[in-house]
Amino acid sequence: MEKPGNLIPHEDILIDKVVNISLEVQKIRAIKPIIVDENTHVILDGHHRFTAALRLSLPKIPVIYVKYNSTSISVSIWYRRFSKPHIVKSILSSIYSSGGICARFDSIRICDDSLYKLYWKLEKVESFLNSIGIHVEKDMVGHLEPPSIYKEDVISIANRGLRFPPKTTRHVYEFIIPQKAISIDDT
Repeated sequence: MEKPGNLIPHEDILIDKVVNISLEVQKIRAIKPIIVDENTHVILDGHHRFTAALRLSLPKIPVIYVKYNSTSISVSIWYRRFSKPHIVKSILSSIYSSGGICARFDSIRICDDSLYKLYWKLEKVESFLNSIGIHVEKDMVGHLEPPSIYKEDVISIANRGLRFPPKTTRHVYEFIIPQKAISIDDT
């Protein structure tokens, strides 16, 4: 168990998801642990549960500490899959962008000069696409490939007090992460 104030997020959250988790935690009086780097206290997975714990003013939250620099943990990306890829291609090809860090959809590039700015640019594009009825899904395969993210990027963004958009990073563990919810009444 850890005080939420000792933990550092690296991703933003979706408020609807936090509200749902908060209601569930209040109902069952338990919450699943979040995954945290033992050296930096950066949250790797569980940002919505972390925010729900803050919202509920829990004095402590269950945490599983891991060695982030271990080779048994990797960080990957979430591809974007679109319900109407041909329309998305047309829209994306009309966006002017420059910079050395790019996301790609076939021959189309969306670029910026920083990884952080590019991921927020992609978030704005996805929000626009959703607003016009094009469903955007983040998946392990898809139409648009964002640039790679490395562990150093995750730690750097968190330590600078910034946050990537929700579901930017995909952490993969070569070990089992316990999924049993822990009682909040024991905190």
